[in-house]
Amino acid sequence: PVLVDLDSSGSDTNIPRDQQIDENLKIMYRQMISNAKKTLPFLGQPYRAGDQPDPGASSLENVPHGTVHVWTGDPRQPNLADMGNFFSAARDPIFFAHHGNMDRLWHVWRGLRPSNTDFTDPDWLDAAFLFYDEEARPVRVRVR
Repeated sequence: PVLVDLDSSGSDTNIPRDQQIDENLKIMYRQMISNAKKTLPFLGQPYRAGDQPDPGASSLENVPHGTVHVWTGDPRQPNLADMGNFFSAARDPIFFAHHGNMDRLWHVWRGLRPSNTDFTDPDWLDAAFLFYDEEARPVRVRVR
């Protein structure tokens, strides 16, 4: 039952609640408005077959998305198995609520101005990624 710190560096944990809310709102304005005036900065660079890994993160990828993963994590867990690690994040009950909120932010961003649109590039939309289901069988999921 603690307010998230979207600028979490772990250095100052005694910020008054009202100040923390104000700081979080400033961060969200920066990430959703100031840093995301066009589609590519908001959604990130498209990732296509043959591209180098991580062609360019979106304005939300690291903050608030990544911050919430790390902030929610518990470094005392064996093998650091928590929201802060890719291999175990989806096992945390808050994972799906967190990612649902990221989808909600995308929806909010699209409604901010008429030029805020989704990608239309078929190379990006037809890209596919492999995941594993509950039986450890590979499942291909397309972006589209």
